[in-house]
Amino acid sequence: MTRAPWYHWPVSILAVLWHLGGAADYALTQLGVEAYLNMFTPDQQAYFADLPLWVDACWAVGVWVGLLGAWLLLRRAGSSVLLLALSSAALIAATVWLVVLSSPTLGEVTGPEGVWVMLGAAVASVLFYLYARAMRVKGVLGEG
Repeated sequence: MTRAPWYHWPVSILAVLWHLGGAADYALTQLGVEAYLNMFTPDQQAYFADLPLWVDACWAVGVWVGLLGAWLLLRRAGSSVLLLALSSAALIAATVWLVVLSSPTLGEVTGPEGVWVMLGAAVASVLFYLYARAMRVKGVLGEG
């Protein structure tokens, strides 16, 4: 393996923290933690509770597989690339459905803030994947 550049550590730590935030959001929402859900209107709470199973599954894969991929990126494991790719694909699928295809759309329920959060999450996941892929090409990431 090639020596990791100085910026690998801050980027990897940022990826872990980013995905930890997504995992916390998912867990608090799924567990119905009242103190967390009270930040949302009743309509927003109902919208999130009624997501189709496949969208909920994409959300879960996006955050939990992304967290594992980010952790493995920090540990310089080559498998982080595949996991971050899966996370990105899942978040992109969920974002497209929520922002464009659902009825009502996420924007109609949350306003533009919700749309920007989802778009930001999808873009960040793609950027972390692209970073991991570049590090694998440079030989910074090992096998497995």
